[in-house]
Amino acid sequence: MTQFRGRTEDASAPFLRADFWEKGRELSGTVIRTFKTENGLAIVLRTVSPVMLEGKSEKNISVGASAGLRMAVDAAGVPGGFSGLLIGDQIHLRSTGTTETDKGNDQVNFEVEVNRPDAAAARA
Repeated sequence: MTQFRGRTEDASAPFLRADFWEKGRELSGTVIRTFKTENGLAIVLRTVSPVMLEGKSEKNISVGASAGLRMAVDAAGVPGGFSGLLIGDQIHLRSTGTTETDKGNDQVNFEVEVNRPDAAAARA
C-alpha cells in the first residue's frame, strides 16, 4: 500500500505582486506545481535563491499569468504558451520595465528563458 500525506501549509506559496517586479529584477526557479485561479493558470516555482516577501524568506512562490508574462512565454515559443509550462521546467525571469495600459495598471514586461529537461519534455 502506498500512502500520501500532506498539510496545507506545505503547499502554500505566496503570490508575487506586480510591485515586486521593479525593472531589472530577476528570478530563477523550477516549476513544481500548477493550479487554476479565477484569473487563469498559476505556477509555483521553487526558487534558486530565497525571495524576501513581507519580511519572510520564501523558497516557493506563486506566479500568475499576467499579460506581460504570458506574452513573453508565448514569444519564447513554449508550446501552449504559459498554460503549456510543465512541472520540471526551469525558468529565468527578468523584468524589463512596464508599459502603460488603459486599464489603470501598468503591464509588467519580462524577458523569459524556459529550459525543459528531457523528462519534462517526454511528458508534454
